[in-house]
Amino acid sequence: MTAPSRAEPSSLASSLHFWARNAANESALLRAALQLGLLDALPVTGQGAPIELSRLVERLGTSPRGLRSLLELLVGLGFVRQEPVRTFALEPAVAALLVDPPFRARLQAELPWWRPLGMLDEAVKRGEPVEHGGQRWDVLDHLRELFLSPAPISALPGAEDFFDRFARSAARTQVLISAARLGVLEALAASARTVPELGAATYMSSTGLRMLLEVLEHLGLSAPGNGGTWGLSPEASQLVAGKALPYLVRSMSVSAQYTEALGALDETVRTERFILDLKDPEVSRRFYADNSTQITEVFVSHLKLSLRAAQTVAQARPLEGARVLDIGTGSGVWGGAFARATPTTHVTYFDQEVVLEQVRRNVTNILKVSSRARFWPGNLFEQDFGEAEFDVIILPQVLNVLRPEGLPDIFSRVARALRPDGLLVIAEYVLNERRDGPLDHLYFGLRRFLTNEGDLLTASEYAALLSDVGLTRSVCIPLPTQELILAARPGVTLPTQLAPPPTAA
Repeated sequence: MTAPSRAEPSSLASSLHFWARNAANESALLRAALQLGLLDALPVTGQGAPIELSRLVERLGTSPRGLRSLLELLVGLGFVRQEPVRTFALEPAVAALLVDPPFRARLQAELPWWRPLGMLDEAVKRGEPVEHGGQRWDVLDHLRELFLSPAPISALPGAEDFFDRFARSAARTQVLISAARLGVLEALAASARTVPELGAATYMSSTGLRMLLEVLEHLGLSAPGNGGTWGLSPEASQLVAGKALPYLVRSMSVSAQYTEALGALDETVRTERFILDLKDPEVSRRFYADNSTQITEVFVSHLKLSLRAAQTVAQARPLEGARVLDIGTGSGVWGGAFARATPTTHVTYFDQEVVLEQVRRNVTNILKVSSRARFWPGNLFEQDFGEAEFDVIILPQVLNVLRPEGLPDIFSRVARALRPDGLLVIAEYVLNERRDGPLDHLYFGLRRFLTNEGDLLTASEYAALLSDVGLTRSVCIPLPTQELILAARPGVTLPTQLAPPPTAA
């Protein structure tokens, strides 16, 4: 077998997306798998019988949900093989790396660096080592060793790729986080400046700033110019033109919260004690207030997606005069798309009050459907949505925040609120039936476990839960980037394919 293929894309645009969202997940996954003993506990393919999840949980003393989240992503990335009966074995190419003492030692030496790298802001500002855990860590020199003067890893096939994922993926995310938080990206975009000029503008040492700039250059984001000046690279300048740069900078604040929590992924899988616990009301309020603002920044792309969903529903169920409930509305874009489908559709937007503050602005200023809007603050986990109140109920990227045991309850409350001929619309990341893809969905699923939220399900798993509450008819239709599940009671016609893209948003 060859080494697993790279998940990281080649273009700078797609690389930026990967570094901001999934790169740290990849490093944390491999670190946790090593720290928990998972990679050692798996039999090697062809050298022993594959092992069931339950036996691995018993052997390693971990949370079943947590270990499953790791295994499914390891399968999706090609490090672990899954047999049809949901048993698992380690791929031989990976096993060969892990039994090599020098390579294993390199991995072990990298493990303690997660927290010190999280202090990159301080290291760049001061230009000197930082204090952590009673020791001094030369974070800037470690970045140089990772990116600018890397030592050979191993001659074994796949060794460089594995180490890159294990160590450098998370470091790339941290470099982006620090460059955003310290104002470096914005300063580079404003004008070409020398290192001392940039240091004066951002209150950083020349030593730390130069190292950060050189690593950003290695990543393709910065470039030296005439007279010792630095600016964004030409490709990066095109990518972050206009509103893209402020969105990127703000998005890194969420990435930073995930990255901190990922540093304790092994302990979270063992104990289900969560650093970023979004079941905590105050943590959730702060996190989703920040997240709703970011969602608004990509409003146009979300609107195109939700307009297609509304048009798909309209193929089977007319929306004229319809009463629509958008649960966990986020930015309001899904309900807004249904409101724009006809001039007589009325939409109720349900979410936390702090989120609805942004939704009101979006519905009024962007969607311009406020005359047919109602804003309903409440708690997703316990709200009674009424009885036979709505023709259409939308759950847009909501179910993944619920623990699996909570899904029957919300489906029961939603089914009760639907009129007899009503339609439930679920926009969600839906796994394939083997639960080993799509890869982006598996990354997302790991983050949901990490934050004490929910699971991603397959289409058949959704169908079974919906059938239990009387919504016995359901279909799963692929959307760009996610899936659309439509469900209704017997006798209600459902569309079977996605409507064509709208001619205008």
